[in-house]
Amino acid sequence: MSAPRRVLPGVSYLVTRRCSERRCFLRPHPAVNALILYCLAVAAARHSIALHAYVVLSNHYHFILTDTRGVLPLFQHDFDLLVARALNARYAHFEAFWASGTYSAVELSDPDAVLEKIAYVLANPVAAGLVARGALWPGLISRAGDLGAAPRMVSRPAEFFQQQGPRALPAQVALALVVPPGFEAQPVEMVRAQVAARVAEH
Repeated sequence: MSAPRRVLPGVSYLVTRRCSERRCFLRPHPAVNALILYCLAVAAARHSIALHAYVVLSNHYHFILTDTRGVLPLFQHDFDLLVARALNARYAHFEAFWASGTYSAVELSDPDAVLEKIAYVLANPVAAGLVARGALWPGLISRAGDLGAAPRMVSRPAEFFQQQGPRALPAQVALALVVPPGFEAQPVEMVRAQVAARVAEH
């Protein structure tokens, strides 16, 4: 029996999960992008998760985040459940959405490790041979320039989500990409430049 996962407040992670049978349930489409982004904004706000970077490819996703309250499993449960329910409804799919055993949360031990993994995430579509530049990826992907920018207001999609009643989720949720721990004292332009340079290396 494996030891329980250590979950502590203030720890940064590279989080990954893959779809069942490597199927392309997350493939880029405006409606799919909107559903996933809203689920991410809701789960991050609910659990005070500090997001630093994200990319959603056709059959898996990567997040770089800091778990400010030590509640990463709750965030993951909410995000994965919301996405699975919304997209299963969209596709009229009734089997498992996420592949079992594919959830991974790799603890990032220092600021340089966080910076390196942010670059890895932002370069992922290019490294996979999907596009020539990350900005051309039609799915969800953050950018170096998003770090430290004003929060983005994400609207609740009309598709799937209940619009009224006690179980209705918020009509709008703020989603911000915050500068990761260890870089707060630096000007945000310098942090963005360091991320962009690492992305170029990848």
